[in-house]
Amino acid sequence: MALPRFALSGTLQALGRAGVIGIALLVTSLGLVVSTLLPSWQELTQLRVKLAAAQESRRAAAARAPLPDDSPAGQLRAFYAFFPLHGDASESLSHLFAAAKASGLQLSRGEYALQTDRQTGLVAYRVTLPVRGGYTQIREFVAASLKAVPALALDELTFERPRISEAQVQARVRFTLYLRVAS
Repeated sequence: MALPRFALSGTLQALGRAGVIGIALLVTSLGLVVSTLLPSWQELTQLRVKLAAAQESRRAAAARAPLPDDSPAGQLRAFYAFFPLHGDASESLSHLFAAAKASGLQLSRGEYALQTDRQTGLVAYRVTLPVRGGYTQIREFVAASLKAVPALALDELTFERPRISEAQVQARVRFTLYLRVAS
């Protein structure tokens, strides 16, 4: 036992203080690599395996899915499928009223008109709403309505401020909700 101890102390003296500190830093950094990077490498390997399985699953699902019908008749069916059914008009309008409420506006009364286009077979449900509030509130309401109901079109938006000193404006918003008749 005396010999290894003597050899170790001789080696340490030969390395000097800087060499001993360098070896200590090397041992510490190896410990950090093993304790931090090794689990991350294992996790990365697991994530790569999961990704490969998910991609394979997606490819298999795409192979089983029917091909889209790119014929003109298929494209026309896809176009009409975009529009909500005539019976779902109240649901679409509820999104409109929810957007007004979220924007801090109250819709008191409105004008509603139903019109069928014989050429396209779509039903145009025209909704005219008088709104009173801040300019930004009205813009938020219109944007949220159009986002919530994709088959909704903005036909008219007019602003009026009765007095220049008032912060709120009066607006008239006219939307058209396009619906399809059940076939």
